[in-house]
Amino acid sequence: MVPTEILIVGFGCIGQAVLPLLERVFPSVPIVVVDRVLDEARLSIIRRHKLKAVEATVSESNYISLLGPKLSPGGFILNLAPSVSSCDLIELAQNCGAFYLDSGIEPWAYEEHDSSFLTNHALRVRLLKFAKGRENRATALVAHGANPGFVSALVKEALLRLARRADVLADMPFTRGQWAGLARALDVRVVQVSEYDSQHARPPEPFEFANTWSPEGFITECLQDAELGWGTHETRLPATAYRHADGGGAAIALNRPGHRTWVRSWSPTHGPFNARLITHNESISIAEYLTCESRGESAYRPTVYYAYRPTEATSLSMQWLDDRSARRITTHRVMKDDIESGMDELGVLLMSPRYGAIWYGSQLDIDRARTVAPYNSATSLQVASSIAAAMQWILQNPVRGVIESDALDHQTVLNAAAHAWAPLSAHFTDWSPCRTDNSLVFDQFMLEQ
Repeated sequence: MVPTEILIVGFGCIGQAVLPLLERVFPSVPIVVVDRVLDEARLSIIRRHKLKAVEATVSESNYISLLGPKLSPGGFILNLAPSVSSCDLIELAQNCGAFYLDSGIEPWAYEEHDSSFLTNHALRVRLLKFAKGRENRATALVAHGANPGFVSALVKEALLRLARRADVLADMPFTRGQWAGLARALDVRVVQVSEYDSQHARPPEPFEFANTWSPEGFITECLQDAELGWGTHETRLPATAYRHADGGGAAIALNRPGHRTWVRSWSPTHGPFNARLITHNESISIAEYLTCESRGESAYRPTVYYAYRPTEATSLSMQWLDDRSARRITTHRVMKDDIESGMDELGVLLMSPRYGAIWYGSQLDIDRARTVAPYNSATSLQVASSIAAAMQWILQNPVRGVIESDALDHQTVLNAAAHAWAPLSAHFTDWSPCRTDNSLVFDQFMLEQ
């Protein structure tokens, strides 16, 4: 099965990065791009690939009339634009019999007075409520890029490898309950999405924000409260932490911006390093997916969060951020063609006091990324290949309603994207943030501001 057409909403860094992969996987499928600004750089790519293009801002008032006529049964919407509502575009796609994928759950605007409505927890809760009753409609996959998204497949593969090493794997997990049961059997207490991006480009100009993917999107994440899935082994909430009144109880947040919340992490290349705890959807979805509440047993859930060490240029750019404001930022730059060297080391770090820790993920460098697909850095290729892989899964599972990445068959998605993520590798380690206490509570990982 192939799509009847592919509609890309947002032709920025990731929209351009995914294009050569789509042409490789779905040759001859017509592709239409919609973006609010079609500058010469975008137009050059559009002409080179003979795409249809529309320059327009997709809004709450025009999305049906603008996008609806470009969709047919079996088509695809890739929502890769900021501030374009996931719920509304899913409804449009399903009404047209089309499939849907985005790389993050989006509202129409981030300027609401009460920012609590725009946390990843709040956006996810509203999305899951919207999803109810749509189980028999065309598949719509939400929050699936590299992370959130592909890292959910990495978590499952890491669980299997840790289980085989510990000799506790009886049967291959299939259901959500079985995956949660395996994590419980392994006593996995910490799941970090651990990323150290060492790609090197020129430093930012004064008040410029440079990043390897959407600067606007990352700034929004930096300024939001740090959010994480909260494990059942935790003995006390961190300072400034608060629980949510709604949802399944899997998540907490800290009343402090993510870009000023520091944690300890580990990667094979860099060893222990300091990272920022940036809010991400997968911190909540993975924690909830691995929750185990069997009758007669105490509840189980690991603590899950995103530990991010961005590029040196991005780290320097962050000096222009205030606690909750980016008013000093005057220009943005997506680092891509100007990257000189380095890799994006992105993986998952699972830690158990009984069986040790495993890091499983990608050590993709910029040189290899450029040989795999044009218009890419190591960062964008990890995202773009995850999108292309998930689209293939969706076409094999066309009537699943609204789903999250954790529900996908991890091996199918992993196999489809493995070439682009290579080298993919597993590393076992005895690293721990505290040598005298192996409880792996969050306080041991969190650093002073």
